[in-house]
This record gives sequence, structure tokens and C-alpha cells, in this order.
Amino acid sequence: MTAAEPFDTSFPSPIGRLAQLRARAGEAVVRDDRPTDVQRLMAPAGSLDEALWEALGGADAPRLLVLTGSAGTGKSATINHLLQRERETGAGRIGAHLADATHADAPDQGQAQRLADFFAPFADDAPTTLTEPCRLVAMNTGMALRFFHDLQDLDAVPRLSALEALLRRRLGLPGGVGPVPEWLDTTVLVVNLDHRPTAGEPGDLFDEVLRRLDPGLPEGVLEGAPRCGTCTVRDWCWPMANAAILSSERGRAAINAAAGDVALARGRQLAPRALWDSAAELALSGLRLDGHDSDGRDLCYAIAHVARENDETALLRGLACNGALTSARAGTLVADIAIRDPGYAPSLAAHELIADAGLDPELDGRRLAEWLTGDTTIHPAASRGAQAMADGRVANFGQSRPLGRVLARAAWLAGELQARSGLPPEFARALQAQDSRATENDPTDDGEALYGALSAIEEGLAEVFGLTSGPEHYYPTATPVPGSDADLLVEAKLVQNGLITTQPDPIASGNPAGSALVGYRPITLALKAGKRSITVDYPLWQLLRQAVEGTAPTSVELERFLALRQAVRELGIKTAADPRQTLLVRERETGRRFRIVTRNPSAGTLRVTEVL
Repeated sequence: MTAAEPFDTSFPSPIGRLAQLRARAGEAVVRDDRPTDVQRLMAPAGSLDEALWEALGGADAPRLLVLTGSAGTGKSATINHLLQRERETGAGRIGAHLADATHADAPDQGQAQRLADFFAPFADDAPTTLTEPCRLVAMNTGMALRFFHDLQDLDAVPRLSALEALLRRRLGLPGGVGPVPEWLDTTVLVVNLDHRPTAGEPGDLFDEVLRRLDPGLPEGVLEGAPRCGTCTVRDWCWPMANAAILSSERGRAAINAAAGDVALARGRQLAPRALWDSAAELALSGLRLDGHDSDGRDLCYAIAHVARENDETALLRGLACNGALTSARAGTLVADIAIRDPGYAPSLAAHELIADAGLDPELDGRRLAEWLTGDTTIHPAASRGAQAMADGRVANFGQSRPLGRVLARAAWLAGELQARSGLPPEFARALQAQDSRATENDPTDDGEALYGALSAIEEGLAEVFGLTSGPEHYYPTATPVPGSDADLLVEAKLVQNGLITTQPDPIASGNPAGSALVGYRPITLALKAGKRSITVDYPLWQLLRQAVEGTAPTSVELERFLALRQAVRELGIKTAADPRQTLLVRERETGRRFRIVTRNPSAGTLRVTEVL
């Protein structure tokens, strides 16, 4: 470090490391068994890896472990941890393994033959006693489907019909029919990383991701940030101040809870790649790196430039993740987290905090310093920002109530303001009830929650796929025929007559061992509609509730829920077969409706009245 340099460049740049964590950076994808040093810091062995290792050493250890899931869920990292453990211990728990099938959605001919040979010990005519160590394979769900589809075109390969049926059942895919021998059922362990809860609860993956942002943590992704100890512009470095507060217990709790709410609202778990990207973006908080990226300069010079310009406006704008939350790109996880910003909630505490910002600058500064203090200390950049606010040196930086927004976000990270949920409480409550294995018939609060959710779903089904006439719900009795003058519908009480019911979660019941290992938590409601199993995630719940409120779904939205439409139609046809049921005829051209009831069942007479 020379006198002209603001920091010792012989140490790695902590801001450069944050840039490496983003999804568009080269560190985002783990390739085979060659993770980089940064990837090892991003994904050290965790509780899942330990649980899998213990399962492989148990008395009833599996002989085939299939790791599956979508791209970016951590399959390669998990398999690498297990193989590393095997190399270090020589325990003999893992034998043949295929770790390079994870990055293709469909196998080429050579890969297909290789997979067929790999699965040969589990063929239909294979010996039922296996003595070799567990075989381990990581593959995308799409690749598994394509492999079994193409297997019939390969010459001289073993029959794998029982293994295919078993894997389809464990993955919740159609076509999982056919007998599966007991020895195979107990030999194969399927772990779907799509079902691993990654955010929302303490100890989830995002909680660990945020903890590992701690600049002072030697084993964290910043490796203790040794350069910061030499930096003369550290009091301008809001990315490190943000990293310190995000990694604190209160900061993790706030952001992790918001991300968990996003997962529920999306109806799917958040991929680890997206979590690291969001963590990095929140910490960088709008720091412009493009000029430094393009010429290869050390990224810490971006902060040195802010210090040289004495730009306290930029400093305050970047603190408390404000820059990231204000300018998040639509559709990103950070943007969805920003929607949960309690500063936008209709609460008195948030309103007063934002409205009163600037009236008492000294109080504002004290509050900012208090709320941006991590688990033990406050970062120098947070101290400088708080002092600038207390001195009134930064009154406005081009936003509506800008200081109030920074204060509100600092209060959120400190746990003083609670994030607003994007989920309606009745849906969230029903998910909790299902997780407790309750049913709508239970005389408990959980039972009431599920019954209420089913009733709300029934209302939506009538609006979307049928019609409502007063308190009565009517559903189609046949597929609509183009050119017909009228539609025939039948009244049905779906919930009251048990035509739609809750059922055990198919993921937990179809793959109990694998679900338990990943700590699975339901994020969709599992229902039975007639003979069909359907799931209701939050997007579908929202569509149904909006329909009740008068917003008709688009044809594109309806196509997403084709199975539900088919289930409703089947229920209508089944119900209409009972001559005692009330029918309704709706004229297409005029919209007139005629209610038909059986007046005298023995005589077969009907009564028809127009519904006004």
C-alpha cells in the first residue's frame, strides 16, 4: 500500500467479491466437481449435506441416491460435498457416481447409454441383494423424464420399468404406475432440492446466506475482509455497512422473512442462485460498478471516488439497502422483497416515521445510528451517514421523502417495523393447517381454517368456470360446443357434499424420506376434486379470489389451470347424473337464465322458472 492508495490492493476487494456473488457473474454455476474457491465459500457443507451423509452410513442406507431439482437449486454443490466427505474419510459409503448429468435437460445418446449402465443394478431382473456402496447421481427432472422416454430406443439395455415408476412417484410426476418390489422401494432415496425450504424461517438457506455476508467472519464469503482494516475511506463504504447489518440477527430475520413470503406468493421455493444474487444486490445498494468493471480496475475504487467527491448524498442513498430497494429491476427477488417494505404499509408507526423525517435532524441521526448498529458495533459508514443526517447536511436527494425512506428501511432491518405480507392471512393460515396434517372436518381451529379456504376456493370456481345465482353455484355439465344456443349447468355444493376435499400433501406422502431430509414445508394447498388431485398455489388462489371480486381472468391465465377446469367439468357431469339436482339453462345470446327443478320425481315432471 502506497501513500497515494486508499487501501492495500494486495488484499482481495470485498466489493469485488460481492460482485462475484451476483447471478450474472461467473461464480453462479458450479460445474461438475470443480467448484472455485468463491463457490466453496458460498456453499459450505450444511445441515442437508450432513443429514445425507448420515443417511448413507445408517443401518438401512440406500443403494441409490438421486439428487434432482431445477437448475440453480444446489445439486452440484451437494454432490461435491458428499464426494469430498467420502475422499476425506474413506468410509466406503459412496461408490459409482455421476455428477456431470446435472447441467443438461436432455441426455445425448452417449449420456443415455451411460445412465442405462449406471442404473443396471436396479433393473427389473437384477438381484435383490446389493453389496456395493451407494450409487449417487445428480440430474434435472427433465433429464430423468427424457432418459426414460428414450430408453426404449437403446439396444441391449436393462429394463428399468420398476425404477421409472418409483422415481415418478417420488418426484410427483404422472405415469408412476406399475408394481415396485419392496427391495427397490427401500433401496432408492430421492432428494428433490426443489422442495427444500430456502427462505422464511431461521436456519433456512437464505438465513445462512445472509449470515455469511458478515465482513468480520473469516469463513464467510468476504473472508474477514482484511482489506477493510487498511482502508482510509472505509467510512464511505455503504456496501460493507449493509453487509454488516444484513448479516446481523435482526437484519437476517427481516429480509429472510420477506423472502419467505415471496416464495409463498410465487408458489415455489427460491433458488440458491437467486438468494446470493439478492444478497449481493442488497449490500451493493446501487453502487455503480460498470465503469470499473469495463476497464478491469479494482472495484473498491468506486467507493474511493465517492469519498473523493465528498458525496454524502450517495452515502445516505446507499445505506440500509435503500438504493437496491428503490431501484430494483422488476421481476427480481429484490423487487419482490421491496414490495414487502413496511414503509409502504398503512401503519401509524411507518407513517409517522416517514412524515416526521427532517423535523428533528438530531433525532433522525440518533435513530439511524441505533438501527444500523449490527450485533455488536456500528460500521464507520453508517456512523458517517447518521452524523450527516443529524447535522442536516443532506436534506433531499431527489426522491419523495427520501430521508424518511432510509429511516424506515433501517427500522425494518432493526426489527422496529414489521414487513407487510403479500399473502392474505386466510391462505397463509390454511397452509399452516395443512402442514399440521389437519383436515377440513376436524373440530379445531386448523379444521376451520381449511374449511374456510375450501369455501373460498368454491366461490372462485363458480365465478371462473361456472356461474353464481344468489347463494347457489352452478357448474358446466359438458364441454361448451361452439354454435350452441345455450349452456346447461348444474347446481353443486362442492364443499358441503365432499366433492372437493383436502388431502395429504402429495410431496410429503409420495416421498416421505426425501421430504424429511430437506425439511419440506408445503407452499401449496393439496386438494382432491372428484378423482383428480390438484394443487392450489397462491397465484391460483389470487385468480379465484379476484374473480369473486369481479375481475375476470384472461384466457392465458385460465390455460395455466387446465387441470382444474377439467376437474370442475367432471364434477358437473357427475352431479348432473342425479335427477334430483337443480339445473340451470343459460341462453348465450340473451343471457337469460332458467332454473329447472324436479317437481315430482315419480311422475318425472319439471318446474321451470326464469331467474331474474
